[in-house]
Amino acid sequence: MHHVKITTPSRLHFSLLDLNGALGRIDGGFGLAIANPNFQIVAEQATEIHLPSSVYRDRAVAVLERFQKTYPFPGIKLTFQSEIPMHCGFGSGTQLSLGVAHAVNVLYGLGLDVQELAKVVGRGGTSGIGVAAFGTGGFIVDGGHRFPEQKSSFLPSSALGDISPPPVLLRYSFPEVPLLIVMPNCSRIYGDKEIELFQTLCPQPEWVAQKLSHILLMQVLPALVEGDMSTFGKALNQIQTFGWKKVEIDAQGAELRLTLDFLRDSGIFGAGVSSWGSAICVMGEDIDKLKCDTEAFLKTLPDGGSCFVTQANNLGAHVVSG
Repeated sequence: MHHVKITTPSRLHFSLLDLNGALGRIDGGFGLAIANPNFQIVAEQATEIHLPSSVYRDRAVAVLERFQKTYPFPGIKLTFQSEIPMHCGFGSGTQLSLGVAHAVNVLYGLGLDVQELAKVVGRGGTSGIGVAAFGTGGFIVDGGHRFPEQKSSFLPSSALGDISPPPVLLRYSFPEVPLLIVMPNCSRIYGDKEIELFQTLCPQPEWVAQKLSHILLMQVLPALVEGDMSTFGKALNQIQTFGWKKVEIDAQGAELRLTLDFLRDSGIFGAGVSSWGSAICVMGEDIDKLKCDTEAFLKTLPDGGSCFVTQANNLGAHVVSG
């Protein structure tokens, strides 16, 4: 085998479930794999690591060098035909890391599964949604980490060592309905700022985890199984108003809150911010009209924004080799 092309999904992370730890586990969460945006990575065998100029070049090289320490390989040439925007709520770090690592895995016949790849490249230390999205796609719920023996701090994956991805509790195919992704141009939360927010605002009150779990079990999941996108959307709306998701929205500032208010006033089923944003997943009846109205609204914001229509990815990463 001399070349491989890997197309990753993006992932939407609707909420972490437990940032308290009273029951001996922390994190947990639920989210969805979507078709676009994506990484399309073309890889060829080589005698050294070679990547053309890209906003992701340094991060990809770091992933490859880390992978090479555990599973030595001669080299690889990578080309990015499409990229996921960085720090926008799409899980670009996990999809990049797994896409690059899996290219090596396939090219050199290492036979590693997605969980093994994630551990080698250091992904899944907080949320397992991105790892599962790469592997299987669909709507995913993960069960978090044992606290404190498996994970002893409330920190994002980027600030942690080698912690295995959490167990996937369930995975459902998501209905093939159009989803509007709205991205107001606002601040991006990552690095030291993200770590500081986790350190200063965790643990969260125990009631937050209880309420989120109740909404997930008795509203989100039944609506998903019954294909009731109206109720699913209402549940997303409720989740935006308290707990860690409110922390994430407040950290972004006025533009994100104004966009959410506009969307809710537009008669949608619901809207959920992914991770720290700025990406918002919107469900409604007339997505084409909503897209036009939203484009006009975004022009009224100080720094504008963008939106596009996509749908769920229910298969995970796509691999073509030869």
